[in-house]
Amino acid sequence: MRSLSASETLADAVKRYASLSDPYGDDALAGLAVTTTEACTAATALLRAQGLTPFEFAVWFSSSGR
Repeated sequence: MRSLSASETLADAVKRYASLSDPYGDDALAGLAVTTTEACTAATALLRAQGLTPFEFAVWFSSSGR
């Protein structure tokens, strides 16, 4: 059995998270054990991988109902 690459592992985690009934709810990430730096690093990598700018993310973030 081959091990998954970091990209495949992150893609799997993102897809599982996005499938939650309320991914924007307060309970969605309760108990998340990552640092602020780790969270920002992952978020930046995801934005770059999708070709999104911080402005486009800000528009998405503001319309998420939070």
